[in-house]
Amino acid sequence: MKYSSLTFLLALFFVSCTSDRNQSTSIAYLKLDRSTLVLEEVAGNLGIPWDVDASVPGALWFTEQSGSVYRMDLKSLEKEKVLEIPDVLYKKSYGLLGMTVHPEEKSVFLHYTFQSNKDDLQQAVQSRLVKYSFDGDSLINPQILLDSIPGNTYHNGSRLAISPDEKLFFSMGDAGRPNQTQNDSILVGKIMQFNLDGSIPEDNPIPKSPIWSRGHRNPQGLVFSDDGTFYSTEHGPNNDDEINLVIKDGNYGWPDVQGFCDQDFEQNFCAEFEIKEPLMAWTPTIAIAGLAIFENETIPEWNHSLITANMKGRALRVLNLSDSGQEITEEHIYLQKEFGRIRDVSVASDGSVYFTTSNTDWHPRFQPWMYDELPEMNDRIIRIRSLTENETLDDSLPFFTENTESLDLLSEDWNHQVGEEEFAAGRQLYVQHCQICHGPEGQGSADMYPPLSETEWVTGDKARLIRTLLLGLSEPIEVNGEMYNQEMPAFQQLTDQEIADVLTYIRNSFGNSSGAVIPGEVFEERKSLH
Repeated sequence: MKYSSLTFLLALFFVSCTSDRNQSTSIAYLKLDRSTLVLEEVAGNLGIPWDVDASVPGALWFTEQSGSVYRMDLKSLEKEKVLEIPDVLYKKSYGLLGMTVHPEEKSVFLHYTFQSNKDDLQQAVQSRLVKYSFDGDSLINPQILLDSIPGNTYHNGSRLAISPDEKLFFSMGDAGRPNQTQNDSILVGKIMQFNLDGSIPEDNPIPKSPIWSRGHRNPQGLVFSDDGTFYSTEHGPNNDDEINLVIKDGNYGWPDVQGFCDQDFEQNFCAEFEIKEPLMAWTPTIAIAGLAIFENETIPEWNHSLITANMKGRALRVLNLSDSGQEITEEHIYLQKEFGRIRDVSVASDGSVYFTTSNTDWHPRFQPWMYDELPEMNDRIIRIRSLTENETLDDSLPFFTENTESLDLLSEDWNHQVGEEEFAAGRQLYVQHCQICHGPEGQGSADMYPPLSETEWVTGDKARLIRTLLLGLSEPIEVNGEMYNQEMPAFQQLTDQEIADVLTYIRNSFGNSSGAVIPGEVFEERKSLH
């Protein structure tokens, strides 16, 4: 068959376009002592990518916090959504929180939060651990391994990892129950071990219990070395983010010990319970998150090192290990502030390093003063690899080097102050939308409309109060010992700023004195209702 010249040129153009369409985009270089690394964007415009797993050769698995699971072919960079979890509770730090993939793609394990009663304004949080099979196109045949795990508005965990001897490890935060992390009858604040079928291994420390270690606050990274050495990262409160060496039946001290056993009040507890101290700790906290191990000669400076993602710290940290893997010998900081918040990191068998950014998550909305600058773009996945001998450097791209000093972090003061302007705006919105029922002094109307003065409905849980305004009320409620059963309309038509303003006014008027509501809080609650 013969082609005309025009047809041939069109065909050549089409092939050229399609071959380039899914190619990665080089965005920068990173210069080490001996190696030059190239940074490439492999996926962009993502919705808070939470977990990335490069353990399968030729494939990259990743999740979005909203409940989506993707598989990317690393040759074509084409990604396919293989699962959308229908009942995930997604807002703030809730959602699809943990994933690990069997290296042969036999199965995929996920952990996510859900709401046990969707009609409950309290929005009680629970979570579950689920195993899926992969049929080449989709995740199918969900098998719940652990259900109705107690949850909370924070510290629901979690990370998942498969050990070299094919055991499943699962970390769970303290779920706002710090005093239960030493209680082996409750699974919060624990790292757990399962067989891949969900059964309990016979070598677990406690018969018929999945608990492997205890005393954890909020582990955010798990990884095994090739020889089975087990490491984790853990969020501290305002101090002592940790890198831990996880051992069988180990106790990591929370809440009685924070970081090292270096305070007088900690030392007796450490001696009595043989607390396992961290390999390294950071104060102030850097929001240490995902964790990977680099055991590859492709980047000799990083060989035999841990790589950890930092969110508040906005960097990748490479932690060189001793020969035994029992100590951290050096710390190196890279890409600080260049890509904003970094949540997770994974290393492929060819030595490529993949990390996810997390600039569109809840934290910058809640604490904008913590971030002097963040990249103005959607979140993405970036690959770091060694530059090959045949590649030519693009002089137009930025060159990064190691950061010599850690970023100075601002205070995490949560006490948002109420300004006169927003207070006046809230008063005007109250008069317009609320006063007709609740009265000019928030006194309500007997048997009809509840008071807004000195009631836990107003001064208590802000999330419940926001949802009440967004959803309205059509069921009886009890306020200050009295029952009320008048319908309240929903106010979803108001903007996040308007809802924040009117609720801030209500929480600080009529004898009330409570914290302000910020638009970011409204945004997250609105998101959870869809």
